[in-house]
Amino acid sequence: MYSIDFEPRAAREFKKLPIQVQKAIAPAIDFLVLNPFSRTLDIKKLENPFPGYRLRVGDYRVSYIVDTNTKHIVVYRIRHRKDAYK
Repeated sequence: MYSIDFEPRAAREFKKLPIQVQKAIAPAIDFLVLNPFSRTLDIKKLENPFPGYRLRVGDYRVSYIVDTNTKHIVVYRIRHRKDAYK
């Protein structure tokens, strides 16, 4: 089981989302704690200049970094897909 932290920017972005979107993203992030590389979720490894992985939840993208040595996940961005890669 992994531990998870939110960067302050990601926490602010999450709070600004509509309630329905928050309710969709929260269980997906909870599932990341069990397996951040799950095949049941839509996860892809990001390429330069973006580090880590992205989780697709509807039209939103959750970007995160995984440290497998310490079993720690850091969510650094939660954005709509049109703004996620800017």
